[in-house]
Amino acid sequence: MKRLHLVSWLAAALVVAACGSTGGGGTSNTNSYSGKTIKLGAILSITGAGGVYGPQSRDGMNLAVKQINNSGGVNGAQIALTINDDASLQPQSAQVAQKLIQEEQDLALLGPTLSNSAVAVHPLAESLKTPILAVSTTGINIVPNCNAPSTVPCKYVFRDSLGEETAIPDNIKSYAADSHPSTGVLLVAQDDKFSSDGGTIVQKTVGQYNINLLKTIKFNKAEADLSPYVTQAVQLKPDVIFITSLGNIPSKIMTEARKQGWTGQFLGGNGFNTATVSKAAGDAGKGARSASAWYLGNTFPSNQDFVTAYRAEYNKDPDQFAAQGYAAIKILADAAKRANLTFTDLAGDRDKLRAAMESVNIQTPLGPFQFTSTHDVKQTVWVIAMDGVGGFTLVHQINAS
Repeated sequence: MKRLHLVSWLAAALVVAACGSTGGGGTSNTNSYSGKTIKLGAILSITGAGGVYGPQSRDGMNLAVKQINNSGGVNGAQIALTINDDASLQPQSAQVAQKLIQEEQDLALLGPTLSNSAVAVHPLAESLKTPILAVSTTGINIVPNCNAPSTVPCKYVFRDSLGEETAIPDNIKSYAADSHPSTGVLLVAQDDKFSSDGGTIVQKTVGQYNINLLKTIKFNKAEADLSPYVTQAVQLKPDVIFITSLGNIPSKIMTEARKQGWTGQFLGGNGFNTATVSKAAGDAGKGARSASAWYLGNTFPSNQDFVTAYRAEYNKDPDQFAAQGYAAIKILADAAKRANLTFTDLAGDRDKLRAAMESVNIQTPLGPFQFTSTHDVKQTVWVIAMDGVGGFTLVHQINAS
């Protein structure tokens, strides 16, 4: 197994077992919040196209809330988290967000699951000056401008999920260095933001590594039969088939391509990074590579503690989406701890939380975590491959730039 060297700041995680801690950067606030409640609302795709990701995010969040509350809360305050299913529908996602902000008066939001929904939700949160932390949305412009028409960076939108503009190029670069492919075909779902953004990134990236993109084949994600599109790709005999789509579509494409006798390499983005997709692909997906924010087998304490606790709570392994959901709660708890909240001035508290989020510096299952100046992630990238039985193996570790 090939590895690149981790940066020194990740090595520090090997000696810091901070999975259950909400401590972070800056001076810890000693102001007691005893008897208070920190209200958070999550907008997740528990059902619909994003249903292969949302439930894991939910489980990771709930585990973190349980740990924090059982350990005395945030300066004595208990976290109250409500999970809301947007059914993977953009209008419903926006309606839920507006209710949580204006009626429920939550301090901050998490989500939504899909980039296609974030197009509506994130500008709304920005306009209503409410912090929102994206836990799985990886499309273009999630940060810094939250898909708003303005080019001014959004102040209230943050992301702890690894963007496709980092993940896909890192994946292509590492595979090109390993195997030197010369030709590729792109299969892209054209009717959602996550997928189309991924396709755009593939198209912009392949030429840098001398890969000739023979054809871009577009389809709609609701189509029942994808075999005609796969046939077009296979007939071109590419070295690589790039897949940018979500849900179980990647596994369906892999299965059909192998059925048609194609033996080349599959490369994709964050849509690959869940055991649900790996298991559905089975042996057809073995070796399919993607870049991830997280890897199950990482041995630093903040990940080992998380994996152990998750297995004990749910009797199954977590995935990237569970890790990002868990880390998101820890990030918000750390910021709330240092924000000197009043619990009487909601608008003021939301702004205090936003400001405190910018200086988060904690250990998480993702490794040492900080936000960049544009509220994006600053972390290691883990290049992983499907193992053919529902899991992943680690191929490369790429340090944060």
